[in-house]
Amino acid sequence: MVTRGLGSPYHPVCELICLENTHSSSGGRVLPIDYLRQVHLLARSYGVRVHLDGARLMNAAVALQVPPACIVEHCDSVSLCFSKGLGAPAGALVGGPKDFIEEAWRLRKALGGGMRQSGVLAAAALVGLADVERVLPRDHQNARRFAKGLQELASPICSVDLAAVETNMVMVRVDGLPPEELCRRLQAVSADEMAQTGHAVRVLLFPWSERSVRAVWHRDVSAQDTELALKKWGFVLRQLGP
Repeated sequence: MVTRGLGSPYHPVCELICLENTHSSSGGRVLPIDYLRQVHLLARSYGVRVHLDGARLMNAAVALQVPPACIVEHCDSVSLCFSKGLGAPAGALVGGPKDFIEEAWRLRKALGGGMRQSGVLAAAALVGLADVERVLPRDHQNARRFAKGLQELASPICSVDLAAVETNMVMVRVDGLPPEELCRRLQAVSADEMAQTGHAVRVLLFPWSERSVRAVWHRDVSAQDTELALKKWGFVLRQLGP
């Protein structure tokens, strides 16, 4: 795609490559440093810039056990979300060369962007950044514990690829019923559940595709919550039958 438009009036000219790390649609998988380096070298050889959608950049850094700078050095610009893995109520930033930031600032103002008294949001973002090394590894561990537990249930309805669980997301394949129905059952509570498990648990999920749901961990989901979610999945799968 980078070279197709060169010298051709029939194809668009590529001027920007966008990468996402971690990759949401792949279930939070991490792009390796060597891959980022190769993409950047290819892009530079054709005068193309690379932008990194780093909504969960810190999750990628924790998984790779490297400083975030080791990831973003292979990009020309980057965005970072404070309200996803970092758990702040709102906020994001964009980073890049000085002239890029100045133009981004100008365009934001031209489009009516701006916020007064945003210090309270910035404070929450700083807390999220300060807690990276404490919170994100725990989220990753909880996600992997859930994936292993779901696999141990050995249900023909739900399956997980453990090798694909690298950060705070778990993609669950669903067979035999629509994902929407599974989500509805996981959110519902009943007297039978209380009688059989001793708990009334609601697991909030969103169908990701026609055959999958995605579970995401964040700072407000504890190890105990993860175990309760597994019990709820076990109860629902037993209700659905073998």
